[in-house]
Amino acid sequence: MDLKVLLGQLKDKQITGDVENIDVKGVVYDPLRVEPGFLFVAINIYTQMDKIEIPEGHDKIEEAVKAGASVIVYSKDVDVPDGVVKIKVPDTRYALAILSDSFYGHPSGKLKLIGITGTNGKTTTTHIVESIFIQNFKIGLIGTLYYKLQGVIHKSKDTTPEPPDLQAIMKEMADQNFDYCALEASSHGIDFHRLGGCSFGVAAFTNFTQDHLDYHKTMEAYLNTKLRLFKWMSEDDAAVVNIDDSFGQRFVDATKAKVLTYALDTKADIMAKNIEYHIAGTRYTLVTSAGEVQVNSGLIGRFNVYNSLCAVGIALSQNISLEQIKSGLEAPIIVAGRFELIDKGQDFSVVVDYAHTPDGMDNVLKMAKALNPKTLITVFGCGGDRDKEKRPIMGGIAGQYSDLVVVTADNPRGENATDISNDIKAGIKDTTVETILDRREAIEHALKTARTGDIIMICGKGHETTQTIGTQTFHFNDREEVEKILETL
Repeated sequence: MDLKVLLGQLKDKQITGDVENIDVKGVVYDPLRVEPGFLFVAINIYTQMDKIEIPEGHDKIEEAVKAGASVIVYSKDVDVPDGVVKIKVPDTRYALAILSDSFYGHPSGKLKLIGITGTNGKTTTTHIVESIFIQNFKIGLIGTLYYKLQGVIHKSKDTTPEPPDLQAIMKEMADQNFDYCALEASSHGIDFHRLGGCSFGVAAFTNFTQDHLDYHKTMEAYLNTKLRLFKWMSEDDAAVVNIDDSFGQRFVDATKAKVLTYALDTKADIMAKNIEYHIAGTRYTLVTSAGEVQVNSGLIGRFNVYNSLCAVGIALSQNISLEQIKSGLEAPIIVAGRFELIDKGQDFSVVVDYAHTPDGMDNVLKMAKALNPKTLITVFGCGGDRDKEKRPIMGGIAGQYSDLVVVTADNPRGENATDISNDIKAGIKDTTVETILDRREAIEHALKTARTGDIIMICGKGHETTQTIGTQTFHFNDREEVEKILETL
């Protein structure tokens, strides 16, 4: 792409060098991806899946030039090698978003982009949306687990990918004439400008509870980040809001879009009644302005009723019929690590769940307790080098619902796993607690302890396939470990 055209949408910039007749072959932020003729943007990198961290992207400029970068975008006063075009900008992350959007031809403008934000429920809600829409539309999905093209799974790096990755995925969808894309709009994705240049048609809010305070520092800062998605929306767009959430009205007030509300306890546009919970799924009556319909969902728990209502609101905003909505809600929806029941013929229940926040833990354990197990055993830990304040809170929640809590390791990273476990146990009162820091041993202990009619909840990692201890990351998946151990019992 012609560099002059590429720079056209980038407003605030200082150019050093001749931009005539330069054909940019690619836009990248990772020096390992640089090829001759590429434009390199110096940003700090953290990717959740590969655990790649570059604390200071400007330190990688020389490496990028050696690899063949012909254009460098930077924001700090650093030495940039000669022989390349230099573009100085106030914010390299914002510049990366605008340049990526331009390079890939503004693909989000060729789709109806659905952005779903909230502390919990984003992943499951995108999958429910997919299940409803895929019957009559071509729809893509971008989120924590992967990205999907009309149901086909592809590997991705982050909940909300960095701009070149995100725009490339959406271009793939646009080139194949997709109608919709459901995207998880994480707070990091919003604050890091990963969504810069994107045109949203629908914004949805699931809930707001404590998380990511290691980054955002305060709950108000965290909330304001999520509100930005709704402030981007125009009067022609749609917004779907959980009005039961104590912060829901803030999202309603923040947007110019047409709002649809959903709730279980507050009068709303979309509701559910006559709810029946079972270990195999949930039955309820869906109540909307378009009518009522009985739903038999394979998803378990009150929190998944909320996720379903959010997806219903998104569907109704696009004039999808109740019949199609019912069909999508009742279709098999498999979301790895989200209240994932593992059945190898044992006479007790084992559930793997991603619950890694106080609200997420409260939701899944409350649901498990409501299923009346003889004994509820919870295995979990908290991540190192992340929000420390939530550790005793999550410990207290685990102790409140569980008969036995097994505290273990969950990506301790650079912290001492014993210190993390002590933080967790400080919040546990009047419940039997055992500490087994080896996560596989902890899971095995819980499985060998269980008896007929018990429920074991293994929380925190869900879909994740790695464990990071110190500087080493190795393969570890809770579901795989459970299945292997159950086969030996």
